[in-house]
Order: sequence, then structure tokens, then C-alpha cells
Amino acid sequence: MSEKEQWYSNKELFEQMLSMKEDIQSLRAEMRETREIIRRYNGLREELFKVKDEVEEMKAKTEGRNSVFEAIRNWGGWLFALITLIILLINQF
Repeated sequence: MSEKEQWYSNKELFEQMLSMKEDIQSLRAEMRETREIIRRYNGLREELFKVKDEVEEMKAKTEGRNSVFEAIRNWGGWLFALITLIILLINQF
């Protein structure tokens, strides 16, 4: 093959360029869709972190409430006995 011979005709080159153009357009559409999916995924992650924080806060409140009730239950009898003793001592005088 001599250097003057063309490897492709102008028509073949034009068809190849059109094919590449379609491929690039398809690739752009896929990239746009991928960006949208990533954007939605990031939004879900943020929402997940918010829900996680809310759940941890609810757990902390529940644990605090339970510890208060447990303290009342454990020390309530002693408190009642002390109040009763004070009342009896006051009534004796």
C-alpha cells in the first residue's frame, strides 16, 4: 500500500464519526443518569445519618428515664421509711 492510498474513504470516515458521536451522546446520557443516582444516594446517606442520630437520642432518653425509675424504685422504700421516722419522731414530742 503506498502512502498516497487512503485507508478509509471519506464516506467511511464520516460514518465512523457519526457512530462515535452517537456513542458519545449515549455515554453522556449514562453519565447524567449516574450523577443523578449518586446525588440520590448521597441524599439517602444524609437522611440515614439523621435517622441514626434520632434513634440514638431516643435510646438515650429511654435509658435516662429507666435509670430514674430504677433509682426511685430502689431508694423509694428508704425515703418512705425516713419520712415515716421523721413524722413519728415529731408526733412523739
